[in-house]
Formats: sequence, structure tokens, C-alpha cells
Amino acid sequence: MAFSPEQKTKWTVYSVIVIAGLLVVFLNFSNQFSSSSSEHIDRAALAKKAPKMTNKAYHRNFKSFDQCITCHTQRVLNAPLMPHEPRAQCTDCHKVAA
Repeated sequence: MAFSPEQKTKWTVYSVIVIAGLLVVFLNFSNQFSSSSSEHIDRAALAKKAPKMTNKAYHRNFKSFDQCITCHTQRVLNAPLMPHEPRAQCTDCHKVAA
């Protein structure tokens, strides 16, 4: 089935419009992802808001990061689940309550 010159022109215009629309959507979403990943995170401010650890022996006798991960990913002793990705040092933000 051959297209007439009019139909070819219509399809060309429609194709250009669709491609331009997809390009606009793609650029909009890629801009959002790149700007959110490059935002500066104020770790000092976050550390001030981090929950304090209870004043229990297992927190006072902290030995390793693995202890934190074990309890806070497997709910040992009903420990709350960690709401963020693991960090290098838990005690940089979380301090034992007085």
C-alpha cells in the first residue's frame, strides 16, 4: 500500500511531534535525577536529628558496625529497622542517650 504525498507529510509531522514530546519528557526526567543526586547533604544537620540509642549495655558496649546491622536489619530484641542505607559509622550520628 503506497502512501500519497499528503499522507507522507502528515505522518512525518506526527512523527516529529511525537519524537519532540518524548525528548521533552526524557530531558525533564533526566534533569530531575541529576539535580537530586548532586544535592549537597548536610550530614551535621542530619546527625543532630538522628535518634539517640537507648542507654542499654548492648549500646554502651558497642564493638563493631556489624552489631548494629545485625540487630537493626533482623529486628533482634525488637530493634527498629534501619530507615536508611548503611553508613560507615553508626556512632557518627547516633549517640547513646544519657
